[in-house]
Amino acid sequence: MTDILKYLSVYWDYFKQYWRTRLVYRWDFFLGATGQTVNVFAKLAFLTLIFTQVNSLQGWSFNEMLFLAGFSGLVLFTHNVFMFNIYTLGEDYILTGDLDRYLVRPLNPLFQIYSDDVHDNNVPKVIANAALVVYASVQLGLVLTPLQLVYAAASFVSGILVVASIYLAFSSTAFWTGTSKNAIWLVFRISDFRRYPIGIFAVFVQALLVTAVPLAFASFFPASFLLGRDAYMEWQLLSPFAGPVLFALSYAFWKKGLSGYSSTGS
Repeated sequence: MTDILKYLSVYWDYFKQYWRTRLVYRWDFFLGATGQTVNVFAKLAFLTLIFTQVNSLQGWSFNEMLFLAGFSGLVLFTHNVFMFNIYTLGEDYILTGDLDRYLVRPLNPLFQIYSDDVHDNNVPKVIANAALVVYASVQLGLVLTPLQLVYAAASFVSGILVVASIYLAFSSTAFWTGTSKNAIWLVFRISDFRRYPIGIFAVFVQALLVTAVPLAFASFFPASFLLGRDAYMEWQLLSPFAGPVLFALSYAFWKKGLSGYSSTGS
């Protein structure tokens, strides 16, 4: 417990320092936030366009699709605010030798990389997707029981860890390849699938979203459970537990790579 409080205190210091420097350029922050908000609504406009041509997508109504897109976006972009920095592990830390600085400090090096930057450009996306969840829930008349609320909270936290495990695993390949951005680019492309029911995809893509890039545990499975769709009950019930397990596996992979790391000497 003492270690947890210590790390929370240190992270809070990192967080405050970041915002002090970031808000020196308020207009840059404002314009960036506006651009990201426009990006969210552009994607929403595309979804709206689809539903001008069809009444439902594999039995999913427009408002159910909004809920799925909002829930999965809330998970993804909350992760990206706080834990996205691992994306540049290869280019900004390994190849430059900057990782050495973190290895000589009395703090977990992965924690330090996460804390080194806050990707505030994702904050407007978090707000917009939270608004989508609320709007869709009202339109659907969705009322959650206490048990469903616990499931929603657990799945939200687990979903963040699912996304974190994916980014960490792919980024950790940089210990062998020297770069991480190319590996993460695959995740960027596949992450768009999170907004749609898994059943509309080919079997290969469905398997990909449950195994190698298991975004379904952070999007479709928990969202469909909350909407009362129980066609994937076994997977839905695994969602609150998937995050911790997958992150533990990715962290073991990270430690394996870190154990073989040698400084650039620069």
